[in-house]
Amino acid sequence: MYQEETKQVLIKQHKEKPTLIQKETYDAIRNGASLVGLAKTGTGKTLAYALPSLERAQKGNANSVVIIAPTTELAVQIRHAINPFVHALGLKGASLVGAGNRKRQEDNLKKKHPEVIVATPGRFFDFFSSGRIKLGQIKTLIIDEADDILEFTKLELLSSLGQNLGPDSQVLLFGATDSEITRDAEEIFNRHFLLVDVRNEQKSTTKHYFLQVDNQHKIEFLQRMTKLDQFKGILFFDSNKTMMRFAGIFGHTKTRFELLSNEFGKQKREQALQDLATGKTKLLLATDLAARGLDIPDLTYVINYEIPSETNTYLHRAGRTGRMNAEGYVVTLGDDHDFRDLKKLLADQIKLERVYFAGYHLTTTKPKDKKQKDEEKEKAANANKVVKNKKKKGKKKRNKNKGYHPHYLKVNK
Repeated sequence: MYQEETKQVLIKQHKEKPTLIQKETYDAIRNGASLVGLAKTGTGKTLAYALPSLERAQKGNANSVVIIAPTTELAVQIRHAINPFVHALGLKGASLVGAGNRKRQEDNLKKKHPEVIVATPGRFFDFFSSGRIKLGQIKTLIIDEADDILEFTKLELLSSLGQNLGPDSQVLLFGATDSEITRDAEEIFNRHFLLVDVRNEQKSTTKHYFLQVDNQHKIEFLQRMTKLDQFKGILFFDSNKTMMRFAGIFGHTKTRFELLSNEFGKQKREQALQDLATGKTKLLLATDLAARGLDIPDLTYVINYEIPSETNTYLHRAGRTGRMNAEGYVVTLGDDHDFRDLKKLLADQIKLERVYFAGYHLTTTKPKDKKQKDEEKEKAANANKVVKNKKKKGKKKRNKNKGYHPHYLKVNK
């Protein structure tokens, strides 16, 4: 279904078979339709919107494909993912992110005239308002993580942008959950949208666990978790303040970890992600703002330090693991009240199980407490005595004409 240049790159990346969201949206996007695409995280949404859009782009038409992502990390990730296809199709690309050098980015727009732009909202509207990107140039406007983009930019700006695009342009909204912008897309952008929602048809291999622990022992439990088999994880916090306070305490342990914080520069954040991706470190501390939409290879664990306040937040965090049907576990820490609250938050969407430590892995089988173990030991000991006594009684009968031996007499005393 793809052009030959695209196919060759997919073959090299061992991605010959399109995912469900890629298959269901390709023709519509390629034919210029505006579309809302909803699919579970880690199921190939980036290539679903990017490949047909890139194939539709014409060489020499600057800024014709614009991809807007909520964070610098996600924008950089998207750029890396699509770069091989951009080059294979003979196109040029540029990243416009707030953490990057503005003058260098402006020079790229002036001199290279890239057909493909990946940008964060603030930096995009900065260049747009200064006339570096003109409305008539944009043929395909893509909003990735559309369900979260409103946290990072004003809806009025996006609405005005979309409504004023030319009649031959298209708007693509992709996300993992419903939101105001995906539900009311036709009203917001004043155009007709196709809806492609494949979430219910997608199977997930991710397991969702709850590990009971009080605040006093969370650090101890987290240290144990990092020693689990095949552990590579992100520990999520609701706020940067809580994360930094925890990091200050956790830093006194022997457990190595990295931080992903908006307080750090772009280079330091990229290094933290690189260290986790390559296995140099096994644990990354992050907030939702910093880790939105990230794709870390072979990430096996997502840990919630506390219960997320919203279902969408939980689902986005969970989407960092178990991507493309790989093995993945989401573990939330808390007490009995937290367990009840989380079950209520997730309702019938997700099966939540209690989990316990069992050596170097987790188990859903509840371990026996000390009283149970003692009772079982006592039962086993008593049963053993009965068996021994039966054997001895049998021996007496069989040997009744042979006399009694000293050890029999000792038992009878």
